Amino acid sequence: MAGQIPFSILEQVLTKLGSLAFQEIGLVCCARDDLKKLGNSLSTVKAVLVDAEEKQEQSDAVRIWIGRLQDIVYEAEELVDEMATHDLRGMVQGQRKVATQVLDFFSSSNQIWFRLKVGHRIKDIREKLKEVENEISSLNLEKKIIIDVRDKSSGRETSSVLKPDIIGREKDKEKMTLSLLNPTSSQGSVSVNAIVGIGGLGKTALAQLVYNDGKVKNYFEKKMWVCVSEEFEVKLLVKKILGSATNSEVLNLELEELHIRLKGNLEGKRYLLVLDDVWNEDQKKWDDLKAYLLVGAPGSKILVTTRSTRVASVMGVDSPYVLQALADNEAWDLFEKLAFGEWGGGVNPNLIKIGREMVKKCKGVPLAIRSLGSLMRLKTKESEWSSILESDLLKSFQTNGNVLSVLKLSYYHLPTYLRQCFTYCAMFSKDYEFDKETLIRLWIAQGYIVCSSKDDDLEDIGDQYFNELSSRSFFHQSESMNGYKMHDLIHDLAQSMAKDRYFAVENVCEGIHHVYWPCSLNEIEMLVKVKGMRTLFFESFPESVTFKKGTNFQRLRALHLGWNIKGVPNSIARLKYLRYLDISRCKMETLPKSINNLQNLQTLILSYCRRLRELPRDIEKLISLRCLMINGCESLRCMPIGLGKLTCLRQLSDFVVAWDEGSKGAMLNELNSLNQLKGRIVLHDLINVENVEIESNQVNLREKKHLQCLVLRWNYSFLYEETRVEKNELFLEKLEPHPNLQSLVVESFMGVRFSSWLSSITNLVEIKLFHCRKLKQLPPLHQLPSLKTLCLEELVSLEYVSDEEPSFLASPSITLFPSLQEIEFMNCYNLRGWWRQERRSGVELAQFPCLSKMQIEDCPKLIVDDGEVIEWGSFRSLQSLSIRFLSELKSLPKGLQFATNLQELIINHCDSLMALPDWIGNLTSLQRLEISYCPDLRSLPEGMHLLTSLQKLKIEGCRELSARCTKEKGVDWPKIAHIPNLEIEPPGF
Repeated sequence: MAGQIPFSILEQVLTKLGSLAFQEIGLVCCARDDLKKLGNSLSTVKAVLVDAEEKQEQSDAVRIWIGRLQDIVYEAEELVDEMATHDLRGMVQGQRKVATQVLDFFSSSNQIWFRLKVGHRIKDIREKLKEVENEISSLNLEKKIIIDVRDKSSGRETSSVLKPDIIGREKDKEKMTLSLLNPTSSQGSVSVNAIVGIGGLGKTALAQLVYNDGKVKNYFEKKMWVCVSEEFEVKLLVKKILGSATNSEVLNLELEELHIRLKGNLEGKRYLLVLDDVWNEDQKKWDDLKAYLLVGAPGSKILVTTRSTRVASVMGVDSPYVLQALADNEAWDLFEKLAFGEWGGGVNPNLIKIGREMVKKCKGVPLAIRSLGSLMRLKTKESEWSSILESDLLKSFQTNGNVLSVLKLSYYHLPTYLRQCFTYCAMFSKDYEFDKETLIRLWIAQGYIVCSSKDDDLEDIGDQYFNELSSRSFFHQSESMNGYKMHDLIHDLAQSMAKDRYFAVENVCEGIHHVYWPCSLNEIEMLVKVKGMRTLFFESFPESVTFKKGTNFQRLRALHLGWNIKGVPNSIARLKYLRYLDISRCKMETLPKSINNLQNLQTLILSYCRRLRELPRDIEKLISLRCLMINGCESLRCMPIGLGKLTCLRQLSDFVVAWDEGSKGAMLNELNSLNQLKGRIVLHDLINVENVEIESNQVNLREKKHLQCLVLRWNYSFLYEETRVEKNELFLEKLEPHPNLQSLVVESFMGVRFSSWLSSITNLVEIKLFHCRKLKQLPPLHQLPSLKTLCLEELVSLEYVSDEEPSFLASPSITLFPSLQEIEFMNCYNLRGWWRQERRSGVELAQFPCLSKMQIEDCPKLIVDDGEVIEWGSFRSLQSLSIRFLSELKSLPKGLQFATNLQELIINHCDSLMALPDWIGNLTSLQRLEISYCPDLRSLPEGMHLLTSLQKLKIEGCRELSARCTKEKGVDWPKIAHIPNLEIEPPGF
């Protein structure tokens, strides 16, 4: 089995060994010559690593040599870490001075013993490495220059998951869609369809196309997607299906309770369930699972993707849809888009000729084409293209059809700094959905991210690494769009390149470095065999595990303890090399004090520890901390004093202002020096700030140019004094963020006027204001160039979005809200319109050119019967409109008929609505119409038959209207009989 070479770790060890500080340490330890020889040997070995990695596939001797080298490199890294940890502890104790780094390094009482220990270890590692170095010639390993150029100019690597359009599956999609929409079935209320094809052919991609089709969305009341993979365990699958049906996390319940909840969600509903990547050929297992699914309404469908016709037969599908390879022209179109798409014109015709030969060898398999096309996009020389065309791996695929050959070709053309990042993902199970930021933090913890200059940031470099792997098709966005996954064959590739270093139940050995421990596995004693673990990822933490000295966990760099554990053992402090610790969703109230001894800790995740009352008092001892996640810690009442000393912090999810002076909590001034913060931060309980002038001046948000999202929460209080309104406004004025901010959320602000700086944050994409009950005036927002989302909820005093007279009316060429796509107005009881001042007669303005979605809920003065408060003619691009809880609305506004691009109209809880207008037939693009709880609405207009694009009509809570729409009997039935998907609640329901 192939071995993974730790290129980045080797590079970092070399850099540290060559530093002045380590040379002086070698002098003190009487090991200066050994350190020099160690560095020379590492350099010699590094020069042949690329050749060794390529030859290990054919040579067991080279593979074993690489395995030995791995162990030595990790041992050297551990030594470097141990010395650095001593240095960090000296810094924490306040003993380290720039001029006396080495002396302070050995400030412990047993420094003589420590010197001898370090000296002996340096010599021992040097001797082991020399043995490895001496074998280079006998293995015929040659020097090859490592050229790892990070692309910073072309822009082709910068987009996150720029997944190309799926090509050549239009007819397949059409046939599968028609099959799913066909209500007839010989299999009862729930029928099964199957897509069958070899790995990499695009079965999952086709299923995704069908799953997200507009007609399919409108036809099925409930849609669920579950990846099954090789483990077909009924209880686990029922749990996954329930989770997808409810779009929420499902607790560890008994099968009967899972069945009851699933039945409650599916019973009587027409549903679509996709079971992706099924391998099960056991008839009984399928019958057991299907028994829980036979509760849907007639027309419910289960869509299966599998590589085996036998699997389809077991599931009752006699004639599965057998997916074919892409046609030659389709295969070329896909390759061309990937390899040449971003180059524009002027492509070398010789490259096109070579490319066509490559595509022929891919046999129409999309995954192979996608992998090869992504690789060739980065190659510009004709010689490089010819070399890959004639490569043994591409020829191997042409001969045996194993997609893994093409994927290996892509792997070997990865820069060395990406290879270990990719193979690290072999630790996770197939179809595991991972978070981008989490994976980057894990890479950082392992030492895989290397900065080439002082100005570089580890997280930014990690982001570049991730995007490079995504652009090369190693990662793709998950079905939920909330994370990322690897295709199962890409996962096979990762395991084939480094399996002997990653946990597998059937192969537990001493050399494993990274372990993902599933909750279904109880044999915890298996971990005793593992000696050099660097990652331990528990789904559920066994209470019997301890981190005391002498256990096999001492070398851990990353530890995930799983959910719902009761507490963290004090022995956690023994893990002195730990960089990453995730104890989210734990039930503990406090953390052990010993956690402050983890001076190497970079990431601490405490998300949703709902009982956690406080953070460690001496948190400043965690001087390497870069990420602190405490979102969802509802019981947390303050932040510890000293937080501001953690100047390495890049991400701080939340900051809680102490509610009283006796809590010994930190003031906002702790944020003053944390100017490298990135991402999102939530400032809680701002109502507790007493000295606004002092504290607000020291928050220094204006200097935090890397923040993307800022959430300001005051927490509403009915006891709030009127005299504090002015103080709130002053406070908000002082909280001005940097213009780079993209998202601003403000909750329970109790001022009357919002700060004028809002108009100057020109990069804002999103503005959300909640529960600002006294707010009457907003600054002008109309020319924020990037604003896409505006949400106003429970601004009960606001009458107009723009309170001032528009000064721009003299320039009618100005486009207002040039990027705004979505508007939500909710519970703004006094909101009367957009502009307080009426628009001057004869002046036409370009307003809302991009607006596609609007939701208006319980804003009774905004949509009225006797006038046009909203200029609907400005909303030419509007596609979705939701009108809810307008109890006095009797008819739809006339101007709405001009929103001719409208595709979705939802009318909900409009108690006084008496009729829909005949002009509704003008909305010829309308695809979905939902009318709920409008009891006075008694009939549908004649214009309904003109809505030829309408795919779905839902009527609920409208008793008389439902009666008139009864199938084939109701008076209004002829008006709606042409609509494919009707959900009409029975009149007596």
